[in-house]
Amino acid sequence: MSLTKITWEEFDTFDKIESPKGYDFRRHEGKYYTFGEFGVASVRRVFEINPSDFNEYLLGRRTAREIDFKAQNDCWPPTEEEKKVSEKQFVLKGLTPLIASPKSWELFTQEELETLIPLAEKNGLTGEVSFQMIMYHH
Repeated sequence: MSLTKITWEEFDTFDKIESPKGYDFRRHEGKYYTFGEFGVASVRRVFEINPSDFNEYLLGRRTAREIDFKAQNDCWPPTEEEKKVSEKQFVLKGLTPLIASPKSWELFTQEELETLIPLAEKNGLTGEVSFQMIMYHH
């Protein structure tokens, strides 16, 4: 839900809810909370968890990681498909990752690579990799 003004000391007094290792969920006055540590000095911040989200966790429809992420970011973590689309967009912005990281080739079809690699080569982004190497490994 959102960042609260609750201190770590207050949070530490709330009822602890059984949760997987690495997660700390608490209940207080009918509300659910988690925390995150931020910065070099490891500042702890307490976040309120939306009750319906926590219910999804209790029903096994969401993981502790997903609940923790949503409490801190006010959105669900990206799906694998969303991550792939984001990575592909990043590569397309400059094409350098396409040449620098063979792993990025997996984001594209053979047909897309046949179009993109010559563009990267034309722009002098070949480095040590050639189009033939990409075709061989893909």
